[in-house]
Amino acid sequence: MTRPEMKYLLFIFLLLSTNCSRKMNIQSIPYNNQLKKVALLDIIFSTISLEEIPEPYFKDYSHHKSATVRNYKSYDTMGFKDILLKHLSKNFECTVLKLIIITPKGEKLHYDAFAYLSDKRIIGMHLEDKKSFKLWMDIILKDQYQKLEEYKNNGQFERQPDLNPNPQFMLTLGKGQFSRKWVNSGMLVDEKPYENVGAYLYKNAPKQYNEAKIAKEKQNYIKKYIDTTYRSNVDKVLLKKLFDEFIRVKKIKPELSKNNEQVYKEFETSAGYAFPEELKLLLSLHNGIENTGFLTAEQILDEWNNWKEIYDSVDWMLIDLTGNSHPDGRKTIGIYTNPYWIPFLSTGSGNFIAIDYAPGNKGTSGQIIAFGADETKIRFIANNLEGFFRKLIDGKDVLNNGFLE
Repeated sequence: MTRPEMKYLLFIFLLLSTNCSRKMNIQSIPYNNQLKKVALLDIIFSTISLEEIPEPYFKDYSHHKSATVRNYKSYDTMGFKDILLKHLSKNFECTVLKLIIITPKGEKLHYDAFAYLSDKRIIGMHLEDKKSFKLWMDIILKDQYQKLEEYKNNGQFERQPDLNPNPQFMLTLGKGQFSRKWVNSGMLVDEKPYENVGAYLYKNAPKQYNEAKIAKEKQNYIKKYIDTTYRSNVDKVLLKKLFDEFIRVKKIKPELSKNNEQVYKEFETSAGYAFPEELKLLLSLHNGIENTGFLTAEQILDEWNNWKEIYDSVDWMLIDLTGNSHPDGRKTIGIYTNPYWIPFLSTGSGNFIAIDYAPGNKGTSGQIIAFGADETKIRFIANNLEGFFRKLIDGKDVLNNGFLE
């Protein structure tokens, strides 16, 4: 054996010998540029049991207000997707971000499958063509099989000899992904995973694998709105006067304030900008106010970190963050969360009032907004903290979640 041959075999051994799961000793392929060179014969497929997958079941419409809908029968294919991904994630002790399944090449043969794991490894699998899994696959690919029968019955394959009368089908599952395609059929829309499997797997990796690209996309979106320079000179006298009036009108008693300098330093280290001066003043007047939702300094830092973790996560791409959140005119921006909102009051159920250092084109830095789990619109509330307290004192209901409006 020549030295180049020995070197190549050693490369393949190292490539395929890394375990994703200590428990199962499953062999996996690392996602890197060398993946493009991997051929089908280089991959060691593991046979995975799917005995725990339930038989096909219908969606639960029992609580729908319409009697017609309650009686409608539709297989819960999205539920099957979630069960399958969770089952494989449990087996591999690693989250499956994306799963490609290719139907068997013949009767009583296995499905080929490739699982993309969250730790940037790919596992090749053989899934048995039987029991509940087969039933689910037949249901999901019913339209593709019917179309194939139509082609056969109308003489499509006789008229187009380049077409394969026995193609395979591909099912791709993942977050927000459920697609069905033809494989090796000879059609222009064909998928060809077997021709150069390594390059195909590399090209079709989940977007979560591209952390740098995802982070840059978010940064390019948010940077044009960031303004942390506002409010360097807070009107301390006026803010304290409004706070005292709020306490008097609402007949509430704040907890005694304490030294929060360490919290402010931790925030600045993580955020890259200073803790808001107006919040420092507010926290010099209280350390939480019972039954009002006002947060302590530690709680503000905790909540800010929680929302920053969502923003930074590769599971939340820019399209996910902006897809279901809407701006309030042009005063706010339509994004689910970002590190330039500092929540200081909880309105319950994962919703917050925050100081906004990334306002819309018609907004102002330091304005007060509402955002959170139920706030479909990022609501503008006041130009600043003083305006916010004026509205609270006047009895205006500024705390209602956006979905109630």
